Amino acid sequence: MGAEQTSMLVASVLFGITAFFCFRISYRQHKEKGFIFTNTWLYASKKEREEMDPRVKSGEYRLARNVFFLLGLMFLVFPVHWVFMIPFLDFVGYALIGAVMVCALVQTISNQRYYNTLEKDKQKGMETSQN
Repeated sequence: MGAEQTSMLVASVLFGITAFFCFRISYRQHKEKGFIFTNTWLYASKKEREEMDPRVKSGEYRLARNVFFLLGLMFLVFPVHWVFMIPFLDFVGYALIGAVMVCALVQTISNQRYYNTLEKDKQKGMETSQN
């Protein structure tokens, strides 16, 4: 076994381990358990996290679940491509990279619109209670 084959094998094993952890995180996010791996959650203060609407948390879990699932697929496709030399899997891997970016962007925009709707509803509720 040459040095190039050894390095590909080591990279494949590392990518496989990373894929396992991505699928594990995705599963936990699907069950809505554990830490939420999104920017909204990471940058929120402890008080904001405690006061966060359950529907908002659900949207954040959904975003993290989908992104980590696609990342797991990506980290699984590349080692299979390297080990078995299946040419089209290279393109599948690059498509998955694009899908991760599009999925994250679309769901983030969707979640932000939902948050804005909730904020407007809260403000309307405050205005009617003051009158």
